[in-house]
Amino acid sequence: MSLSVKQLHNNIGAQISGLDLTNHIEPSHFEQILKALYQYQMLVFPNQKISQLNMLEFSKYFGRPEIFPDPTEHTGEAPEILRLTNLDMNGVPFGPSPRMARMSLAENWHTDSSYRKVPSFVTLLHGIEVPKVSGDTDFTSMHASYDGLTSTLKNKIENLVAIHSWEYQRTLSPGRQPMTEAERKSTPPAHHRLVQLHPNTGRKLLYISSSALSIEGMDMAQSRELIDELTRYSTLPQMTYTHHWKSLDLVMWDNRATLHRAAGFDYQSTTLRRLLHRIVISGNPDAYSH
Repeated sequence: MSLSVKQLHNNIGAQISGLDLTNHIEPSHFEQILKALYQYQMLVFPNQKISQLNMLEFSKYFGRPEIFPDPTEHTGEAPEILRLTNLDMNGVPFGPSPRMARMSLAENWHTDSSYRKVPSFVTLLHGIEVPKVSGDTDFTSMHASYDGLTSTLKNKIENLVAIHSWEYQRTLSPGRQPMTEAERKSTPPAHHRLVQLHPNTGRKLLYISSSALSIEGMDMAQSRELIDELTRYSTLPQMTYTHHWKSLDLVMWDNRATLHRAAGFDYQSTTLRRLLHRIVISGNPDAYSH
């Protein structure tokens, strides 16, 4: 039986219906999901009444799940599953705190782990508890972003390489302590081409993120001007899709071909409640070599 695929936006996103992720995925269905992921870059599976372990098993179809380094964010059922939430383990909002202030980092347009030499492949989010108002997530297609650039700008950036820095990205979030020397050594800056070919489709894409600090061969002022110009264009309202979360939505996206950001949730609220489970699939080194 074929799955139902409904496009959500001209540039990005599709809803997949007719699939129960508590069950084993048939090979033909997985092929359809993978084809849709490459075509639409971001997928929504509505009303998935799955356990954490169901989610983990589904994620493994796409590769090896990463283990998040901060154990305080784990759910306890599996180290690969991250709690993305404003609630403590007793279900009580943390309220105003430096920890919740740091969550604002996700409000910047980014692609996951772009500051690593080998960034992440797929990210999956399962909405366990979502507010009726606020807490949206915005997405934009980096295929569409590249396609829409002028020929002059395409030629200008064709061979340029951006320097992505976790240290720089951290400065975009209030309340962050400076990185230690050990952290700097473990997460050195990564160099990624601005224009890349998607390793599975061969389609060109623009690779930027909030971690992009500068451009090789350019001074800082020129670098920031170019990165900001590319980011502004890529995230124009007509280029983006906003996902309004419903409880039990499972959303996944291809980090190689998208940017996303959290939109409008106050993590320091003592009344709003938000809990999502997050799994990230490791990337392929061949996809980011330069």
